[in-house]
Amino acid sequence: MKWVLLLCALGLLLHCEAKQLSRCQLVQELRRNGFPENKMRDRVCLVENESSRRTDIVSRPNSDGSRDYGLFQINDRYWCSNTSQPGKDCNVTCKQLLSDNISKSAACAKKIYQRHGFDAWYGWKNNCRGKPLPDINSC
Repeated sequence: MKWVLLLCALGLLLHCEAKQLSRCQLVQELRRNGFPENKMRDRVCLVENESSRRTDIVSRPNSDGSRDYGLFQINDRYWCSNTSQPGKDCNVTCKQLLSDNISKSAACAKKIYQRHGFDAWYGWKNNCRGKPLPDINSC
């Protein structure tokens, strides 16, 4: 019984940075990280469909063996390093993209958007493009 309690406590400690944001919390975080208001509903839709507004999500392996990390589901093939050293195009570790401080994820998502637009994210292409976007008026 002591081992079960110890393992549960350890699990809570390891998961302390993970968070599921409410829609309005997400909007506030996106604003705080400098995302423009004119595409805010698209970004909220993207995040809701990619990670369900969770900061700790790591995808199952994609068909090429890569994985997607964090709120924006940023792929490790091009954007983040799976080592302890920051690297690849966003100069971050994939683990840094799992924090509830979304500043590194936000900076990387902006870089991806500058290069590829929203089409870089299947969650947006399949669920947001040309469809009704989330209501954020109360946020």
